Amino acid sequence: MPALATITIEVLAERSGFDAQTILVYQRQGLLPKPQRVAAGLLLYRVEDVERLGFIRRALELGFSVGAVRELLSFGSRKSKACADVHDIASRHLADVRRRIAELMRLEHALAPLVESCAGGGAREACPILSSLAGRALAAQ
Repeated sequence: MPALATITIEVLAERSGFDAQTILVYQRQGLLPKPQRVAAGLLLYRVEDVERLGFIRRALELGFSVGAVRELLSFGSRKSKACADVHDIASRHLADVRRRIAELMRLEHALAPLVESCAGGGAREACPILSSLAGRALAAQ
């Protein structure tokens, strides 16, 4: 059986666009397999880990949690039912994204009128934003 092509962490960092510390963190989180340790403590990673780190980057950019990324990575080795399982994970994530968007829109609708009610520097007796946060209604001015 031929030996796997290996690279150092420096080369992996250069090719993947991640720094060595981030690679080590992903390794500790179980997103990246442990490297082979050779003489003098040198760590050798698989060339395939460059592609794996690209997958990790794209999944994290889409907001998947580390746990979800770990689970998605596991489907590469088990092809049976993978598409349905991946769909379920992505659907749950999309629902969570939509929930967060709705929450942010609710916050925007509550915060925008407060910001608009304050000129931000006048000589008013009370700041309308602070008054609202304190639960006090301002007298008409």
